[in-house]
Amino acid sequence: MNQAIITQFNHISFLLIYEEDELVECHPLMEEQSLQIGNIYIGRVEKVVKNIQSAFIRLDKDHVGYLPLNDKPAKILNRKLPKGLPSIAENDLILVQVEQEPQKMKQARVTGNICLSGNYVALDLQEQSIGVSRKIKDTARIKELKDLIAGQSNSAYGCVLRTACEHASNEVILEEYRYFCTELDQILQKGEFERKTGCIKTGRPEYLALLSEYGIERLDEVRTDIVDVFEELKAFGIDAVLYDNKDYPMYKLLRLETEIDRLLNKKVWLKSGGFLVIEPTEAMVVIDVNSGKSIGKKNKDAHILKLNLEAASEITKQLRLRNLSGIIMVDFINMNRDEDKQQVIKCLEQGLRRDKIPGYFVEITKLDVFELTRKKVRRPLHESLKV
Repeated sequence: MNQAIITQFNHISFLLIYEEDELVECHPLMEEQSLQIGNIYIGRVEKVVKNIQSAFIRLDKDHVGYLPLNDKPAKILNRKLPKGLPSIAENDLILVQVEQEPQKMKQARVTGNICLSGNYVALDLQEQSIGVSRKIKDTARIKELKDLIAGQSNSAYGCVLRTACEHASNEVILEEYRYFCTELDQILQKGEFERKTGCIKTGRPEYLALLSEYGIERLDEVRTDIVDVFEELKAFGIDAVLYDNKDYPMYKLLRLETEIDRLLNKKVWLKSGGFLVIEPTEAMVVIDVNSGKSIGKKNKDAHILKLNLEAASEITKQLRLRNLSGIIMVDFINMNRDEDKQQVIKCLEQGLRRDKIPGYFVEITKLDVFELTRKKVRRPLHESLKV
């Protein structure tokens, strides 16, 4: 059973995702977050820095974002680009959308490819491209979905049909598609006439965006003890359950205080008696695997492999739970056999594939350290909670 729970603890709202009664994602929800992912801005290009292939965009009086120069398309509002001119210039007004939160000393990353996403479709400015979720395997349904959108003459926008389309009615899919077409038309029209920098459309509430990213169709239940959230979920057509036992708050039922303390602790114990030490730094995340109280039998290599496989599985879970990203260096217990190292790599890759945030195994360095990477999207848990 997959369950999403939205509750409060210490004046902070949390979205928690459970799979088979195990906590797999923990998202603190930032109140009044000004640079929320999904916000759309009219921005002014302050500086183009070609040696890092980025432009810095003034979003409003308080915030600057950065835009990779290879990001396409970028809708320039104050002038028309001469044919063949590949890039933007300083003082251009452009339409951008926040796609990555600011992290420590880094500005928010923005994109010029405005995207509106719902339960069934995602629309962007990639003209007339139609894609279907890779999780849909039925070739007949894939063709039906593509033909469904191709038959609509009212939009030149790119469209991706999400996993939930596989078993949804065509009428419901088209209703959402047409709604987003109209909304994107209005955003572009507003951009054409507005000449001040600033936010012209806020993204959906963060918890709705996170639920959509996870896949609402994957959830068996959405539960909350916050009345306003319950009403908002209903307004967005999401069936939810309201927990209203005031004598025993939901955060106590979930032992949330204990869970948060555990996720902020750098030491993670393994069932075998070994443990991980997780150290986020400015440059990377460093993880050390220790044998601890684990007692090996006669076959030392087999025991070390078993411990490292357990550690590899737990590491991918912890990256997702703590939302750790960027460069991740893992020092496993030394293995003598190449085939054992390959088993650990396979275990890491299997765990990373279960995560909606893209992550990859990179290599084993000359010092026998395993290097991974995970895409940065939102702040890690310890930063969100200012620990």
